[in-house]
Amino acid sequence: MVATNFFAGKQVIFSPTKHCLQAVEMFVESITTILNQRRDAVLVITDNDSEPEIKVFLKKLNHPQIIVEFSDQNIGKARATNEYIAKYFDRNALPATVWSMDPDILLDAASFNYLVEAIQNMPDNVRVLGPRYVKNECNPEMNVRFPAKKIKGKNGKIYSVVFPFLACVAGPILVMTGQTMRDLFNFRFFPTDKYLPYGNDDTAIYLALRKKHLKSGYLNGATGNHLKSDNKRVLEFRQWTKKI
Repeated sequence: MVATNFFAGKQVIFSPTKHCLQAVEMFVESITTILNQRRDAVLVITDNDSEPEIKVFLKKLNHPQIIVEFSDQNIGKARATNEYIAKYFDRNALPATVWSMDPDILLDAASFNYLVEAIQNMPDNVRVLGPRYVKNECNPEMNVRFPAKKIKGKNGKIYSVVFPFLACVAGPILVMTGQTMRDLFNFRFFPTDKYLPYGNDDTAIYLALRKKHLKSGYLNGATGNHLKSDNKRVLEFRQWTKKI
């Protein structure tokens, strides 16, 4: 059992698992590098009745900053994340940042750190950030029609942010502050009560932000690598699967 105040002040990453062991392995290796550099970061893996080989892999994980929540059914990313938050997060002991990351992503520590800094210093009208993505066949960016805007942070620094047109930033990596999760989304990461095993997650964020004239954006200077999309596989993923 996790104490509710365990997550206070931390950078909490939620990741759901279901399919594709090789991608999960690459993702966990990538995030472990971040965890080893940041004692305040925690990875919460929400197993959605994953394939048997993934469950075996998850049960072998032994890292003080990785928590695995097993489930015997596929309830989807949004519901799994929101239910964990409702169960373990405390209104008065908030995480510094809350993340949703799909388990087919690579993110380096420098990009993670920059996103942490940026989201905590965005002006009040920018509530959700994601990284830019490697421009490969699995790049999930959509509706990026306009040039980046220079955004002055609360710390006085200038951040370069690209705002997608009539869309939320891509769902593979999303980050918000604990205060946004609590106050704007009523202690949910995905502001919806209509859950589906797949889909409508980032759409729910977009609709909630739009209703209050708020924004999500891609942060230039932070880069994620989306490993697979449908039947497509990027080079790094193909090379990984050949070596094992």
